[in-house]
Amino acid sequence: MVEEKSDTEESHTEQTGRTTSLLRRVLPLGVGFAFGYLFGKRSKGAPALDEMGMKPSEIETPDAVKQAMETEGEEESQPEPEESSPEVTAFSAPETHGMPMLGFGTYELDDYDQCVESVKTAIETGYRHIDTAEGYDNESAVGDAIAESDVSRDELFVATKVSPDNLDYDQVLTSAEESLDRLGLDYVDLLYVHWPTGDYEADDTLEAFAELREEGLIREIGVSNFTVDLLEEAVEAAEEPIFANQVEMHPLLQQDDLREFCGQEDVDVELVAYSPIARGDVADVPELRAVAEKYDATPEQVSLAWCREKGVTAIPKATGQEHIQENWRSLGVELDKEDVAKIDNIDQEERLIDPDRAPWN
Repeated sequence: MVEEKSDTEESHTEQTGRTTSLLRRVLPLGVGFAFGYLFGKRSKGAPALDEMGMKPSEIETPDAVKQAMETEGEEESQPEPEESSPEVTAFSAPETHGMPMLGFGTYELDDYDQCVESVKTAIETGYRHIDTAEGYDNESAVGDAIAESDVSRDELFVATKVSPDNLDYDQVLTSAEESLDRLGLDYVDLLYVHWPTGDYEADDTLEAFAELREEGLIREIGVSNFTVDLLEEAVEAAEEPIFANQVEMHPLLQQDDLREFCGQEDVDVELVAYSPIARGDVADVPELRAVAEKYDATPEQVSLAWCREKGVTAIPKATGQEHIQENWRSLGVELDKEDVAKIDNIDQEERLIDPDRAPWN
């Protein structure tokens, strides 16, 4: 016997059926609408409103879609991380014997976080020559920045220096290995004698440097702050070639004698310039300001371009992105012979790094 349904039950059944039918029509729409809004197109198989005979006003926007609508604008308004512009990264530094002729100096970058950030910015900008020193107390930060960068080790030219108090034979070997540990590197491209003072003795010190080179821990041997006489002595004493001499050089300290000596065929030593913009003092030199105006450049950029015209590798120090990139843009400045001569003839001399222990005193 089949039990008959009451009017109330039939009414309820009809209502339930209509609700189910409506849900069947609306549910795909809700899913399609949400996916269409969030991902830019209607999901495959979801019917359009007109296909269902419904108007947009008849459908209540799902809560998830409302939330997405409210947050989407907020996500778009988040600031993008700063990146080097294509104009900057399009430049590349010329090389001399495998050493990029525009490097990044890290003197006085002794705050760990700042040093890491500055070196990473420099590498991102395009610098491939990074200069540090045992005495700068930042080799660990430099090494961490290199490790965190997207540039492979073999694309970089890394230089560091042995402090004057570590220049006897055994100390050189120990100091170099400790520098490599701090840098997190298997070798450095260039290791300098930082100053020819303290424990420096040409034969003993340079013999240790030669051993490091033979073992593959350093690629090249360098000296720093050497006068012509000291450099000549080092060239004669060294078992391996002296690759570079790093000295203060800029348009206010032009190092004519050193440049002439280094350029001799039987010497062939690269000259690397620290403080190549005279710690900003070049901005006050009338001749440099006039040349800079002609090239729509800064006096600092002109100074770096002048070093390059002289065959000298410059390693300016900078901290913020603006100055790091400004120095890099100097690669776009090509001075003509007339302007090089104008800078050569600056009648002003200024030495900024002049400790009592310096060999020229």
